Amino acid sequence: MTTNPGDGLSLAPLDPAPTQPAPAAASSHVARTCPRCHYTRQASDTAPAWQCPRCAVVYDKATPRPRARAGHDEEDDTQPVPLDPRRARASAGLPWAWIALGSAVLAGAALLGWKWNGERQRSAQQEQRAASDSRAADVSQARAVQDGRARIDALEHQWRMGEGAQALPAVRALADEGEPRAMVLLGSMLLGGSSYRNAIGQPLDPAEALQWLERAARAGDATAAVRLGGLYERGEHVPRQPSLAENWYLRAARQGDGAGLYSLGMLYARGADPVSQRPVPAWMLLTLAERASRGAPVRDALLTEQHYPSSARAGLVRLKDKLHPSDIAEAERLADAWKPGQPLGF
Repeated sequence: MTTNPGDGLSLAPLDPAPTQPAPAAASSHVARTCPRCHYTRQASDTAPAWQCPRCAVVYDKATPRPRARAGHDEEDDTQPVPLDPRRARASAGLPWAWIALGSAVLAGAALLGWKWNGERQRSAQQEQRAASDSRAADVSQARAVQDGRARIDALEHQWRMGEGAQALPAVRALADEGEPRAMVLLGSMLLGGSSYRNAIGQPLDPAEALQWLERAARAGDATAAVRLGGLYERGEHVPRQPSLAENWYLRAARQGDGAGLYSLGMLYARGADPVSQRPVPAWMLLTLAERASRGAPVRDALLTEQHYPSSARAGLVRLKDKLHPSDIAEAERLADAWKPGQPLGF
């Protein structure tokens, strides 16, 4: 077939397309580069073709790692594995859990503090009530003692006015109730007489009187102890026993009773077998008795005149010639150091 040169077309058969060589069979080794760790597979790798031999990630699901920043010589091959979303949510919730726990602890501490403060207030209120009750009891007891003493004083006045027979039943009733002052008054009435006049129309019983005085003295009444000591020192209604008188005087003197101090001091100043003279203790006791008489100038009406502590000054004057000034100074020092309730030291 001829062609017209002017047509620019050719009727010559086209050359067949060059034959491309058939692709070779896929090799068992594919040189892939991991998009995550950038590891290039080697022929010796035994991992599956879809898995990176180094990081074991699936090629098609791996995300490329960011390249190293400028200035870094090498890339870091140990990138952190992305957190599980559930773990991320749990981690995000941790601060709130701690806040809740802290709030619970603070609330518990506040509750404990409130309870402790309430207990302290209740304890303080109980102590105040107890103190108030104690003061009320003390006031009530003091009022009862005062009322009882006023009643006994009235009965004593009735006795001294010559109405002992009329007053005796009431005095005995109070003594039976355990009132020490009533016991002393009853003993004085049964002994008969007073510093003013003798009892009228009243039976005397010295033996019973001694029993009441001893009972009162053993209960701690200093006046009863002095009355008993005087009876034994002078031998009135009982055999004379100066040593027993000393014991009863000591009971009263240790309490700081002026009459007891004076009576014991005068016993030591005079001496009475088997009680020897003891001038230094006598000066100490008379000094204390003189100070006590200044503090309580009113005489106890149930004491006899032989036991009035107001006579202590006269006893010191009589005793002064028997003592050296150094002995007097020592006796004064002992008197200054002694307090009621303490042993007398001799």
